[in-house]
Amino acid sequence: MKLRVLVVDDEPLARERLSHLVEELPDVELAGVASGGEEALLLAGRLKPEVILLDIRMPGMDGLEAAHHLARMPEPPAVI
Repeated sequence: MKLRVLVVDDEPLARERLSHLVEELPDVELAGVASGGEEALLLAGRLKPEVILLDIRMPGMDGLEAAHHLARMPEPPAVI
């Protein structure tokens, strides 16, 4: 079973770099990519990742607010 990871960052180059690094790891699957907090919440509910790599500073819903909402999920992912 592979560890499912969601990458969240508002900067396209950062998303691309993190996604590439995740894809290179053995036993890890890139579950998805989001560009903001709201999208992260939607994808987390649908994709059920075990880990979310979450940027803190983003426009709109920032990473801290998104992490607060994620923690309320029935089976919350680990947030890094």
